[in-house]
Amino acid sequence: MTTIIDAQTAVRDFLENSLPDVSRVNITKVAKIETNEGGWEAEADVWQPNPTLKLLNIQTQRPVLDQEHYLVRMDNLLNILAYEIGESIRQDG
Repeated sequence: MTTIIDAQTAVRDFLENSLPDVSRVNITKVAKIETNEGGWEAEADVWQPNPTLKLLNIQTQRPVLDQEHYLVRMDNLLNILAYEIGESIRQDG
C-alpha cells in the first residue's frame, strides 16, 4: 500500500528531475483523492534561479531565487498524471 511518505518522495523526485535548476522543493500538502480511480494530489513550493538574471548573465553576491507553487496529481501507483503552476488541479465527473 502506498503511504503519504511515498507520495511526498515521488513528488519531490519528479519536480527535482523535471524542472531546470531546482534549488529547493518544499512539499506543503499531500492528500489522498477520494474518487473512483483514487490517487494522490500534492502541492509544493519550488525555488529556482531568476530566469531574467540568468538570461542577462547578471552576477549577484547571493543567488536570486523565484518561488513557484506547483500542484501535482498522481495515480495510486504514484505515476504523475498532471502538474501545473498555481491553483488546485480539479477533476470533473
